[in-house]
Amino acid sequence: MHILMLSHGYPPTISGVTLVVQKVARAMVERGHDVTVVTASDHGAPYQSEDQGVRLWRVRSAPNPFWSEGRLPLLTYDRLKEIVAQVQPDVINTHDSALLSWQLYRLEHQKGHVPEVLTCHFLPRFVTYYVHAGEAVEQMVEEITWDVTLRMLSGFDHVIFPTGTQRSLFEQEGLEVPSSVISNGLDTSRYRPEGEDAGLAEKYCLPEAKRILFVGRLARDKKIGVLVRALAALGDAHLLIVGRGDDRDRLEELARELGVEPRVHFFGYVPEADLPGLYRAADIFAIASDVEVQSIPTLQAAASGLPIVAANAAALPELVHDNRNGYLVPAGDAAAFAAALDRILEHPALAEQFGQASLQIGRQHAEELTFKAYEELYRLFAR
Repeated sequence: MHILMLSHGYPPTISGVTLVVQKVARAMVERGHDVTVVTASDHGAPYQSEDQGVRLWRVRSAPNPFWSEGRLPLLTYDRLKEIVAQVQPDVINTHDSALLSWQLYRLEHQKGHVPEVLTCHFLPRFVTYYVHAGEAVEQMVEEITWDVTLRMLSGFDHVIFPTGTQRSLFEQEGLEVPSSVISNGLDTSRYRPEGEDAGLAEKYCLPEAKRILFVGRLARDKKIGVLVRALAALGDAHLLIVGRGDDRDRLEELARELGVEPRVHFFGYVPEADLPGLYRAADIFAIASDVEVQSIPTLQAAASGLPIVAANAAALPELVHDNRNGYLVPAGDAAAFAAALDRILEHPALAEQFGQASLQIGRQHAEELTFKAYEELYRLFAR
């Protein structure tokens, strides 16, 4: 098959979406398919390159005012038509919910048109974190975003959601397009409780104390400040924050204000080779975001056998089952996070019990199942 994929970004731009696109694209190449990914140039000017057999067309891009590392792709409708004509794909799969998908939506839908599939990694509520004009305005913006998003999705042949929770939310808002659920998946052969991690503690100067881990972009929608505030109510525990982003300065200032700066460790970008070991070095994983459509870091934590404390919001309850592999607490409630974290950290037997339950949940999301599901769907729609 000739598969054309669209994504707002691709590594070295790092996010959950860009990593999913990369691994699905690579997997399809390994299965003998021809794959082209259209994405933003990571430095502005357009160029073409290759990534393990994946052909990359990096289009002209502009700075993103909401995410300095994730540039905005600037792709005209006419240029997209040219690309489609040149690639002659059997199926198009976009992982973008903005400009690229809107341009794809505009392509003529006529007899013999190329099947178009959209993988939705987005909730309209996400937009409100970048609108600071009061609750009434934010509510209006969210409603408008729902209307616009549903209109766009209506133009696709099929929509993929990473979780059933996300699909249900869209169906409740009126989505009528055929859809399916395909987990983003993870490599369970690497993310597991056992592994060779010699020298990792020294390399990252890990504290000799209880370690709470968070992995993800440092952005306001991740609500990492809730975890920093929760830490202030805990004894000697330390918070390990893996990831980079525009919210780091604010989080560092918050840690100073609360007097927990020595116990908050910002590791920035961590190479993929070291990530499984950092999960294994942690005692617990915590995530306070309330807009997760799945959360790959939470998947990684589960597969690594960690107990988890998460916000009881969006799709996180699919991975965190309250009082089975961790605790679900009210979104934004730092005191509730602190109480749940403390309960697990102070009871090793409970932590072990939760960790074993996490393993069972994580193994259900092996990425081989993800690749198989994508390939089967592509074959279904390919001409």
